[in-house]
Amino acid sequence: MSRKVRIHYEGALYHVIARGNNREYIFKNEIDKDEYLKKVTKYIKKYNGKLYAYVIMDNHCHLLIEVSKTPLSKIMQLIQQTYTSWYNRNYKRSGHVFEQRYKSIICDKDAYLLSLIRYIHQNPVRAGISDINYKYSSHKEYKRGKNNVCLVEEVLPMFSSNKEKAIESYIEFMDIKNSEVKERDIGDLSPSIEKIEIEINKMIFDKKELKEIVELFEDRYGISIEEIKGKYLRGEKLRLRNEFINEVLKYKAVKQIDLSKVLGVSYHLISKVWNDK
Repeated sequence: MSRKVRIHYEGALYHVIARGNNREYIFKNEIDKDEYLKKVTKYIKKYNGKLYAYVIMDNHCHLLIEVSKTPLSKIMQLIQQTYTSWYNRNYKRSGHVFEQRYKSIICDKDAYLLSLIRYIHQNPVRAGISDINYKYSSHKEYKRGKNNVCLVEEVLPMFSSNKEKAIESYIEFMDIKNSEVKERDIGDLSPSIEKIEIEINKMIFDKKELKEIVELFEDRYGISIEEIKGKYLRGEKLRLRNEFINEVLKYKAVKQIDLSKVLGVSYHLISKVWNDK
């Protein structure tokens, strides 16, 4: 069964949850947490995304990310893959570090941005491991009122135009007793998914250009097109390459000869895959 397509549009806000494989501790110490945060910062910045909040626990993390033109899947793929490589090398191990795919929930920024920031910052409190001043949380950045990893200066004016009053109001807002959002309610913070899917599908499918097909395909399968280029593919990558060829040609995004150049294969291979579908 194919994975459900992740919704993408410029400006989309996602609450991302990534857990250790089998709920294992994958952020065991400060070195691990610093390394993961470094990769989060690097790739969100590289693709012009915005990070509004984060918390890194021992076996999972929460990120609140707004994307630009690059889909969340590409950003998270790079974060997870590069951390996995670093982690396995550092601990002299191999295999999966994270639990399958990360979980991402698309959220209504206007209605729920502040509630989600509070939910993320209160995670260590609810877990009983720290008060709100947990070290590996973006809460400390909001208390300082200055952008560092997160864009706190875009959020604090929502409390007050006066910076000192904004920070005071933010700290009061973070009180666990004021929280209305519980873990079981997080899934309800999304706008109508059906409505968004209709809008996004219309935006994508009304004009089937190659770039749009590539982005949708990468988002759907969590794989980069770079990974399915070339002649010598086997197994799942071969199947996905052939599916990609058929999808591109189905919508007449490019000619077969041009697609062969994109994938680094012969025109005859493209023609054979299309004719054998």
